[in-house]
Amino acid sequence: MQPSPAPRSFATVPLSACLAMAAFLAFPSPARASLQPAVGIFSDVHVAKGEVRHDDVVCIGGTATVEGKVEGDVVVIRGKLILSGEANDVVTVLSDTRVDSSAVIHGDFVHVLGHMEQDPSATVQGQVVDLGSRLPSHVQRILSRGFLGILLFLRIVSLIVSLVLILLLALLAPERIDRMSIAVEPRWPASLGFGLLGYVVAVVLTVLFVITLIGIPLAILLWLVVKILGLLGVAAILAVIGRKVGAGTGLTSPAPSILAAVFVGFLVIAVVRFIPVLGGLVWLVLSVLGLGLTLVTKVGSSPAAGIVPGAPAVAGGAS
Repeated sequence: MQPSPAPRSFATVPLSACLAMAAFLAFPSPARASLQPAVGIFSDVHVAKGEVRHDDVVCIGGTATVEGKVEGDVVVIRGKLILSGEANDVVTVLSDTRVDSSAVIHGDFVHVLGHMEQDPSATVQGQVVDLGSRLPSHVQRILSRGFLGILLFLRIVSLIVSLVLILLLALLAPERIDRMSIAVEPRWPASLGFGLLGYVVAVVLTVLFVITLIGIPLAILLWLVVKILGLLGVAAILAVIGRKVGAGTGLTSPAPSILAAVFVGFLVIAVVRFIPVLGGLVWLVLSVLGLGLTLVTKVGSSPAAGIVPGAPAVAGGAS
């Protein structure tokens, strides 16, 4: 019997597919945008004079300069906005904002903390909501740090809850997760497809349940089941990542337990989760892959459901 392939190559196939898909979602392709990106993550966005952009403009941690026309909304977070052109709704959070006299905002203008200069000749057809721009600068700094601290706290709490649930599943069903982890590399394309299909079906059923009103408890139960099945698959993916990283860094033994592998893999993804936008998208892709993997392997119920031909079956029965 030939030795089974090590799971290390997963790091170059499904994980890279996750990052590629997340990057595709985060950054528009040239077919949808002009030379400058419509989404800037720690980079600047520029809509030149005479340019018409049909999509939204989102800038995080950079400077958005709008001299042309944006038919969508303009959103700037923790950055700077210079508006002398046209836009629909404009939202700036923790950002310095300058609205020149030639600016035209067809919708609402919402500004939350940060310095703001609005020329009296600028046109705002909707409502203007200004929260905190007239506060002293030192007060704004305190509030902004508090706001970011709350977001950081919520992210940490979310990670802790996810870790506890995933480790609990790893304790309750280690054999199933082990079998599913062997299926990650050869079956990740099918897992991605089935995961997307599973979420679509769940959304359709939820709408049907909510329409009937009495089906709302069923909708809640449905998403609870979807969440658990998705976390089972995510645990299997984390186990593969944990084995690879653990073996390469010496954090784990060459043959770590499922619990140790899942924990190390979770630490890797937890670091990625703190990257704005991209971290959330990577977790979203992992969740879709996880649900699909659970469906494709029938919850790891049998070795034949998840192991490719020639790979040895995992010892032990199904949990």
